Amino acid sequence: MKRMKKLLYMLLAVSIIFVACKKEDEETNLGNNNNTTPSIVGVWTPTSVEKDSSLTTIIDGQTVNELNGEIMTYSGTETMTPEEADMTGTLEFTDNGQAITFDDTSTYSYSNNIVTIQGPSDTMEFTCTFTGADILALTMSYSMDTSYNEPMLMILGYPTGDISISANQTWTINCSRSTVINTNVNQRVGKSNHSWYVKPKFDNILKNFK
Repeated sequence: MKRMKKLLYMLLAVSIIFVACKKEDEETNLGNNNNTTPSIVGVWTPTSVEKDSSLTTIIDGQTVNELNGEIMTYSGTETMTPEEADMTGTLEFTDNGQAITFDDTSTYSYSNNIVTIQGPSDTMEFTCTFTGADILALTMSYSMDTSYNEPMLMILGYPTGDISISANQTWTINCSRSTVINTNVNQRVGKSNHSWYVKPKFDNILKNFK
């Protein structure tokens, strides 16, 4: 009878240990699977700007690298300070759908790591990449493809002057979340000649021919 009691006690103890370990594993796994994306709501300060750009110019079927002192075909990456990128102030995403920069207030929506901002003249989309709860990269890409005939090119020795231009730019704004929120809208929203979300403008590379 004593042996039977000892066996029952051992089985009971093993069962308690098994249940406790299983519960601990479930809690650990639950914690490991808690990969919630950080909130985009907050004030973001730019720390650096990366521009990846390329330009390809084809005239009369041939790729042209340089024309009349202008670089016509290139590719490269440039890292700039916010000041060098003509970017001043902060970008704030409020919890009621407003995107506020130093010089404008617009509306935004955020879904699947894409923030869509309805700017003053058009809609912009940024891909959001979090490398930490308070570190965010906003990436925007823009491309242009155009083809036309430029008679002035014939003066430079091109038989027909048929030209096609393909240009691409990708801007990545690296930001850190600010813990200070300026609630004075009159101070926060100013007027300047730039915007955080204006499409990049390509240089008028054929200005000498127009």
